[in-house]
Amino acid sequence: MPIQSTKNTESSLVLIVDDDHISATLISSILNKVCRCFTALSAADAIKFCENQLPDLLVVDVNMPGTNGLELCRQLKARQDTANIPLIFITAELGEDAQVSCWQAGGNDFVTKPIVAQTIVHRVRNHLLSKLRLDAVIKLSFEDSLTGLYNRNYLNEEYPRLSRQLMRDHQRLGLIIFDVDYFKQYNDTYGHLKGDMCLENVATVLKGYTRRARDAAIRYGGEEFILLLPNTGLSGTRDIANQILTDIYNLNMAHKHSPFDRVTLSAGAVSVQNMDRYTLNDVIEQADINLYDAKLKGKNKVISG
Repeated sequence: MPIQSTKNTESSLVLIVDDDHISATLISSILNKVCRCFTALSAADAIKFCENQLPDLLVVDVNMPGTNGLELCRQLKARQDTANIPLIFITAELGEDAQVSCWQAGGNDFVTKPIVAQTIVHRVRNHLLSKLRLDAVIKLSFEDSLTGLYNRNYLNEEYPRLSRQLMRDHQRLGLIIFDVDYFKQYNDTYGHLKGDMCLENVATVLKGYTRRARDAAIRYGGEEFILLLPNTGLSGTRDIANQILTDIYNLNMAHKHSPFDRVTLSAGAVSVQNMDRYTLNDVIEQADINLYDAKLKGKNKVISG
């Protein structure tokens, strides 16, 4: 669940999923003054869209050939990255069984055909407003106020869900813990305002390496940062850590009390599998041991294993 910038309903993205192109276009034309609309003509297209860009809400026709709207909803609710996206069904059936099926599939609301423009506009606007409020609460709860990265609350909340998904998918978790070298001396020499700017610069570099939906950069505390890299082996994790150290070095932030004459990072990297065997503390402890080793061996380096 990546931290989102503040948005309004007009900038929110709604994905309309309907195998009937005319119907999808009609709904889009009704909603285009409320939000940004995109269309998908099948469940497969909708999944592919969500993998590239997460919508704020989905409007899904129940009756589609192949994978119908109900099954699409179940698939989306089973995925970590799309589970919390609200979904409104479009259905031609008014009976109790049809309504119950919508709720049981995980839908958040439904609109019946023929569509009344004002009804779907109000339903969509209300769900978007609710999601924006929830996003704002999540942002306050899980965001570090200085750097804009995730904080430890997010890490503690997210790790159990992430580890279960990685275990189901038989994937590895790469984790890197970073520490700013000689940061106390930096603060003492240049002042806390410059120290904060230094941490913000480090955070900006780390954000650039969260390119996939489940990647996450976290301010772990003080001058320590963690990068979570799901589905990343030890070699890939180590390579990314080294790239980040190079990027920070090349920023050339002056530090006269460092032997490198600039701000540098040290890092400890690990990659673990069989997630049921490891608590969050286990993984961080191993990465921290490697970080400590990097510090002992001269700093500005990555130790992995």
